[in-house]
Amino acid sequence: MSITSFLHTQHPASQPAVDDTLFDTAALVFTIEKTFDAPVHAVWTAIDDEHAWKWLPFPGTGVKYDSAARGAGIVREMGSVFGPFRVLWVEKEKFWRYEPNQRITFGVVSGNWMQYLLVRQYGEDKFFTDLGDGRTKVVWKVAVTPRLLLRFSTWFPPVWRAAYLIGGLGPLFNRRVAEVARTTRPQPRSMDTNGIASAEPSNHRAEEGAK
Repeated sequence: MSITSFLHTQHPASQPAVDDTLFDTAALVFTIEKTFDAPVHAVWTAIDDEHAWKWLPFPGTGVKYDSAARGAGIVREMGSVFGPFRVLWVEKEKFWRYEPNQRITFGVVSGNWMQYLLVRQYGEDKFFTDLGDGRTKVVWKVAVTPRLLLRFSTWFPPVWRAAYLIGGLGPLFNRRVAEVARTTRPQPRSMDTNGIASAEPSNHRAEEGAK
């Protein structure tokens, strides 16, 4: 196997996350909460659309979906998925809950060398609550079991919470939410016979809607 093939190879997670038992078995489970001055569709879209996580300050970071469909059972790539940076960190996440503008739950089922060396088990559960008056509350639960090299990090839950609150829902994410709120309007997703949301993303320009 060439070094390039090795760096791109996906290895099954040692403890793949496929249901809510993940949040009972992981070495560390923590929750953060934040309220946004933005409508729920804007916060949901910022986390769910094809531009998700591009705001992270790492090269080539974002998500890739195999198709435009969304729903339970869908697998996406997350990490440094663009360009030459794919050799760094790419994990595959499988959704077992997908409720537009309400809740989304997924876990890692495989990862490349970096993910595999550092993490045995990982998943997230996000709740979105429309508070009215254009405000949205997000409750984000994370479950992670690092490998032995990083197992000591589970002794410091406040550090994890701070990193996710600042990096995941901090100023850069706020900027993306504001952009979505400014340029889109909510549009219900249609459901096909398999219960998967078709990809009619709610990204109609606000000015087009005003015509």
